[in-house]
Amino acid sequence: MNLLDIRKIERPLCTWLLLLAASCQSTSLPRQDTLEQTPTVEQSKTKPSETSSDAVKTVEAKPPPPAQELKPVISRSLPESIIGAPEKDLASRRLEYNTTIRPRTSDASNALAWYFRRTTAGIIVGFEFSNHGGNRILPPLRDAAKNQFYSRDFQFRFDDRARQDIHLLVTDWAPSRDRQFRLSELLHSLMYFFPRSYLPAIVNHAGTDLITLPTGEEVEFNAKTHEIVGGELSESAVDLNPDRNARKFPAIGYNGKGVVVRANSRGVDPRLSAAATITTGSPAAACDKGISCSQCQLPARELWDQSGAVRFKFATDQEFDRFLLARCQFGLPKNESGYALPPASK
Repeated sequence: MNLLDIRKIERPLCTWLLLLAASCQSTSLPRQDTLEQTPTVEQSKTKPSETSSDAVKTVEAKPPPPAQELKPVISRSLPESIIGAPEKDLASRRLEYNTTIRPRTSDASNALAWYFRRTTAGIIVGFEFSNHGGNRILPPLRDAAKNQFYSRDFQFRFDDRARQDIHLLVTDWAPSRDRQFRLSELLHSLMYFFPRSYLPAIVNHAGTDLITLPTGEEVEFNAKTHEIVGGELSESAVDLNPDRNARKFPAIGYNGKGVVVRANSRGVDPRLSAAATITTGSPAAACDKGISCSQCQLPARELWDQSGAVRFKFATDQEFDRFLLARCQFGLPKNESGYALPPASK
């Protein structure tokens, strides 16, 4: 047998050996770690869906944190725009006529924004503005040339920049049956807000006049019409009933968490009226006395001096709190650091 014949025999033999080796390798047992990672038929039917569901749950459970809404920075360059605490408790008991009012115009439109009240010493002690009609609160339009003096006036006062007599006076003016406007026809509502932590402040921003109340709460007025459009005060239309005695007082509501003292009158100082109503926006949770839990009515003489400058009798919030607890069975809201509004609910 020559060499060529031997090679002819070796080739099929080698081929057969190679096939046998491949067959043995394909039927060998898998490694242990491969067994642990290979799912069974039952597992392969459930695992993908479970894994997908878990992934969705993970995404839902950890949403991206919401972006913090940043409040716009409001420029408070005017003296009546600066928010600050009262400079003292007691106001002067003397009745002085030492203030003048001057107009403040809006920088954006050069239109009248409000009037500020200033003493002869140059100290700001109040500001005021009026709704002169032509809107939902007062449809008739003021026209002095025709002797039509329709208005709703807002006066924020803080004489001597003291805590004692910080107040808001709201006045509605409409004619009687004979279409005459008389001072005796004025309907007044006087409002005191507690705790008295701040002097009232006003600033124009983005088409609104933003008012800070003594409690630190805010009210938004339309800068052009002076209608209330937001915040802790609300209002309804001026009552135009020609019957003076049937006409209702200014429909101004306080929706805040503090305490408000309110007195109404027709044509005279409300502090000299018969009675005042005191309402709290933070009644005791356990109280079961109905409306008495949040409101009481007292003679005006218990709250204001009835002569001279007619000041509020309680120069500090501590004094007024003790009085309220004794006469109304509720007091001013407070926390560990003193008199303050409860935190806003989320």
